[in-house]
Amino acid sequence: MRKIFDCYITRNYQQLLKISKNITKSDIETSRELLHECLFQIYSRDEIKLKEYNDDSLRYYLTSIMRVNYYSNTSPYHYRIRKERQRYTDLTEVLNMESEQEVFESEQLFQLLEENYAELDWFRKSLLDMYLTLNSLKAVSRKTTIPLTSISRYIKEGKEQIRANVLEKLNK
Repeated sequence: MRKIFDCYITRNYQQLLKISKNITKSDIETSRELLHECLFQIYSRDEIKLKEYNDDSLRYYLTSIMRVNYYSNTSPYHYRIRKERQRYTDLTEVLNMESEQEVFESEQLFQLLEENYAELDWFRKSLLDMYLTLNSLKAVSRKTTIPLTSISRYIKEGKEQIRANVLEKLNK
């Protein structure tokens, strides 16, 4: 029986890999893992009883094993491979979290921005406040009856002033 399985798998490995890829609908690595896990399960068994040992029945048997392993949450494939992959993915997400140093640096940057914003003259500060709340230069122009080009220029000058002061303090 093992010899029949060995011959079938050797002859039809690419076809089985294609079937596995259709089942997983993902990359080649996942489909290989599924196929190899199923082959491992077959070789781990003492005996496999089928009515016939022809190509069609073996293909059907292997396909059904792959399908059950892939879709079941209690299968050996699920516990050995899918859960392990999920653990490594979770670990990668934890490692990609911001470090305390990055958080501290961003807080310092926000503090610098707030300080420089507070140092703006009252006119530019009030225009920037309106622009940030209304989200439109045109809306600020309508509300203040100041021409749109002037609003644009004042807000641009205010941003540039804040940017220059922050960069100057960061470079010290």
